[in-house]
Amino acid sequence: MLNAGSQRRACVGLLLVGLVGLQGCSSLPSAPAEMKRAALTAATDPNTWLPALGATLILVTDRDQAWSNRARREQPVFASAAAARRASDVLLYTSLGAALVSSLWVSEDGAAPGRPNRLLIQLGAMTANGLVTQTFKLGVGRSRPDDSDTLSFPSGHASVAFTGATLTRRNLARLDLQAPLHTLLDVSAISLAAGTAWARVEAGVHYPSDVLAGAALGNFVAAFVNDAFLREGVLADGAIRVNMRPLRGGVVLQLSRYF
Repeated sequence: MLNAGSQRRACVGLLLVGLVGLQGCSSLPSAPAEMKRAALTAATDPNTWLPALGATLILVTDRDQAWSNRARREQPVFASAAAARRASDVLLYTSLGAALVSSLWVSEDGAAPGRPNRLLIQLGAMTANGLVTQTFKLGVGRSRPDDSDTLSFPSGHASVAFTGATLTRRNLARLDLQAPLHTLLDVSAISLAAGTAWARVEAGVHYPSDVLAGAALGNFVAAFVNDAFLREGVLADGAIRVNMRPLRGGVVLQLSRYF
């Protein structure tokens, strides 16, 4: 078993390789155009790279243990470790349920697959995320704060919850909703996932970097699978999208923000 320092270095290495590798997915010459576009959109989504960067900074500055101890001691949100653990399960299932219900809410039209296809593809995204998360857990072997096992990094609950949140947001973007309702539902989806992640820290079963890495992973996998197979790339209002257009001697990088 790796010691704490080696485990931390393994986590940092995985995050750095992941950040570079995600960008590289979009430049694979043999990949279909939709796959490249989906990989680039998912990798450059702030909901992917910001939590990944946050996790890296926490690991590099070695703040995980101190912040984890403080959360477990003060219990600012859930009052006890047992309550936090129960809440993390409830919030997780609610996040997944919202994704599945919203996938059936999207109307069929001639420009996109119908509801059965959308539901199956998004179930596939959830399955893919679960497999990738478990592979990373086994590969890193980081001990949990409570030393119950060595499957701490990345957080499975956070990864799955943010998969649900991202899929829900993708579905909401396809619905004709009034702006106030759309914003409320969009924020609610993110809040469910964020609450799940923080509850795992208060429960003493994950470090802050675990849940941030899980959030980044869940968002990337969900966005990539959804956009690649449903041929969608536009998020809800306020989303940022990156486009690259080749020119002689170089490329043009275009950042677009949707309102």
